[in-house]
Amino acid sequence: MLARFLGPTLVATLLLTQQQVFRSGVNTVAIYVTVTERGELVRNLTKNDFEVLDNGRVQDLTVFSTELQPITAILLVDTSASMALTLDLARQAAEQFIIRMMPGDQARVGNFSDRINLGRPFSGDRDRVLRAFTEDLQIGNPTRLWDAINQTMEAFGEVGGRRVVVLFTDGQDTASTMDGRTVLDRARSGDVMIYSVQIRSRVRPDLEWEILGSGANVQSRNRRGDPTPTQVLRGLASQTGGLHFTLNQNDDVNATFTQVATELHQQYLLGFAPQTLDGKVHELAVRVKNPQVEVRARRWYLAAKEAK
Repeated sequence: MLARFLGPTLVATLLLTQQQVFRSGVNTVAIYVTVTERGELVRNLTKNDFEVLDNGRVQDLTVFSTELQPITAILLVDTSASMALTLDLARQAAEQFIIRMMPGDQARVGNFSDRINLGRPFSGDRDRVLRAFTEDLQIGNPTRLWDAINQTMEAFGEVGGRRVVVLFTDGQDTASTMDGRTVLDRARSGDVMIYSVQIRSRVRPDLEWEILGSGANVQSRNRRGDPTPTQVLRGLASQTGGLHFTLNQNDDVNATFTQVATELHQQYLLGFAPQTLDGKVHELAVRVKNPQVEVRARRWYLAAKEAK
């Protein structure tokens, strides 16, 4: 069954995995951790190998699991004009992810251009999710990238467990009401892991502006000091414990998404009871004793106050 940590991250919960049951009578912060060494997953670590810090203070781990973990994912595909020549690649990559869904996984497909369409409800039926690509994708001209990411994070609602956004985009934004920096801030308080797959576009970056009646370059919309789209996508991935990578026509999509699917299902699950529920965003740090390994985990959580 799906491991459930309901709410943003803090809940009184019964945690179920496929082989073990962990019971927690207090609020728990769940952290999904990927550990690699030279690009290979490290799966032989124990609870004592990890150290978790909440705003710099070491925490006692109340949950530790190495069991296979089911996921709930939204695959978000950029269908704007700048993706016209690379949409098939994005579709192929997303399909490779879907066919690697395991029992217990849930997914849905969304797309965005000038409109944001989050499609059908979550389903564990791979064939049903795959059909969404042929029946639900809506093509448009401008790109509301930041608005789409924000709405997708909100679309999980009260869905529990490990929540993942797999984003396929060239990284251009020409029509959002929200800016990239705000989306980065929003991701800090969410409990959503973001994998950003940046497609190398074969369309000129200013094409959408020409369609919209402007010859301005896309980058001119950014205020001085704003992060670039690529910096935002990398930041979203790194601060949520996900991954950012680029994809082009010559890449082995099959191998890439075999690696992604394997990684997502074989993360370590750590949990601790926060000492302070102050309604603020706290900084997280996960450390491993072995200095040779690379650790990826979310860097923030919202210490939401308990309802009275």
